[in-house]
Amino acid sequence: MKIFLPIFTLICTAFYFNAAAQELHCGTDIKMQEQLTADSEFGLRRAAIEESTQRWLEEHYDENVGRAVVTIPVVVHVVYSTTSQNLTEAQIQSQIDVLNEDYSGTNADVSGVPSVWTSLVANSEIQFQLANNDPDDNFTNGITRTETTVTNWNGSDDVKYTALGGHDAWPAASYLNIWVCNIGGGLLGYAYQPGINPQLDGVVIGYRYFGVDSQSATYDLGRTATHEIGHYFNLDHLWGPGGVNTNCNASDFISDTPVQLEPNYGCNTNFPSVSCSNGPNGDMFNNYMDYGNDECLFFFTNGQKSRMLSALNGARSSLLDSDGLSNPDGIEDAILASSIQVYPNPSSEFVYIQSDRVDQAKTNLIIRDITGRIVFSQSNVQLSHAAYSINVSILSKGTYVIEVLTENARLSKKINIL
Repeated sequence: MKIFLPIFTLICTAFYFNAAAQELHCGTDIKMQEQLTADSEFGLRRAAIEESTQRWLEEHYDENVGRAVVTIPVVVHVVYSTTSQNLTEAQIQSQIDVLNEDYSGTNADVSGVPSVWTSLVANSEIQFQLANNDPDDNFTNGITRTETTVTNWNGSDDVKYTALGGHDAWPAASYLNIWVCNIGGGLLGYAYQPGINPQLDGVVIGYRYFGVDSQSATYDLGRTATHEIGHYFNLDHLWGPGGVNTNCNASDFISDTPVQLEPNYGCNTNFPSVSCSNGPNGDMFNNYMDYGNDECLFFFTNGQKSRMLSALNGARSSLLDSDGLSNPDGIEDAILASSIQVYPNPSSEFVYIQSDRVDQAKTNLIIRDITGRIVFSQSNVQLSHAAYSINVSILSKGTYVIEVLTENARLSKKINIL
């Protein structure tokens, strides 16, 4: 029987808060409960979303494969008070790469899924890309950087407001907003499920846990963002909303994830790990919506995929019409993935350019700002065997596009000038 509730199925118990204080954890349950308490309309919106979700699932229950892949425009707001918090573009891109592997089921460690669940491993047909186009139709690398005097956000949504030392959200209807900061509060990250105030909508991740080879020993493979974006697409934890499934009667509304009692921390290798009479296979502790270390989380299920797609075709459907991945008016061509190497990136003095796709003496270089205005050009440059250097110290801080033009090719690369 389906039950639709305008408030959380479970109230976070004192036990949960005591346990959470001992382990780094996801803050979604806590933040959701705070907003449900503060905003009665949010509870009504959540109930309506759940009803529409169940209707969509009933109508599309046999359509779990074969859809067109959807790419979500992402903006990462880096809010930092120290150099170590100001993550590089490469570190940020490594997180996007992890998301695309995890959400397509192509991650190398998916082989670690116990054999009883391998048939459930899903390709969600959702992918992610840093935005090309900002809300003002200017070129962007999909990253904002805000230096702040706030040293620890303590799990506060203040990081989402420029006036409070953070950075305002880009329109939530068109972009997946991710804030990366010194999150504090014992949290790895948190997200709001659909229906929240657009100014708060998105995901917050601690800078230590963002991307591959991050600044954490156990949360260093980017799975915190994989988990939190699952919440963004309307997934609950495996034990349901709240901190612990005390009576084993809470649900994540997904049929192919076993009911379980509570989170699994660390790397659980004790298969089966039975709780809530969920034998013989027990807890699905390798699922991204559990709390294990990054190296022990491997997959979403087909049921979770369907629920995420129901969000993308319902409460998150405006993302399908976003212009965030289109070409800004100021730049004629798409920013192509190419063999151009530009380093260091970002830079404050010199950048060096090489390309294995250009083997002509007559190569022209152009640098454009985000409006498309040419700020540097050089003709007859040889790139094939030696790096060509450009002094960019004369350029203002910001994002630019380097274009390499030959008789037969036009290749482009984003760069950041500090």
